[in-house]
Amino acid sequence: PMDAQNLALEKAIASFDRTHRLSFSWSYELPFGKGRRFLRGASGAGNLLAGGWQVNGITSISGGSPFPIALNTLVSGSNGFTERPNRVGQGTLARDQRTVERYFDLSAFAIPAVATFGNGGRNILRAPGSVNFDFSALKYFHLTERFVLQYRAEFFNIFNTPQFGLPNGSIGAPAAG
Repeated sequence: PMDAQNLALEKAIASFDRTHRLSFSWSYELPFGKGRRFLRGASGAGNLLAGGWQVNGITSISGGSPFPIALNTLVSGSNGFTERPNRVGQGTLARDQRTVERYFDLSAFAIPAVATFGNGGRNILRAPGSVNFDFSALKYFHLTERFVLQYRAEFFNIFNTPQFGLPNGSIGAPAAG
């Protein structure tokens, strides 16, 4: 613990906690080609191009993980233990105020007096969540009654959604926040 006299500061949400997580997958066989709803009478080239297609997707949406706020310098004389600042405000910003350069409010944290511990707890803020969409399209070619060839195209993070890491929580560091 940072301060053996105040163990309440160590009680916190686990670093791997995700309060909300939604993950689902889907698969759909397109209704085109021989024996299907559309182009059911297609044969030869028409069935070769349009028939036997399937599309699939995986969607994952997750809330952010908790992360710690720590001091960039040692002020308590604790011989290298991670030190935390004084929490003088909430620290969170409204969603429309968050940017890549400023994810949380730095003014909500202050460096404690020399030879004292800060009152900030562990894992008090949450990092950005993540959204990911994977997609695949595949087609079956029936070569014979016994042999089938599969063509597959897979696209990971198809919408190119950025997946940011944890914000820099080192109070006093140039890139903090």
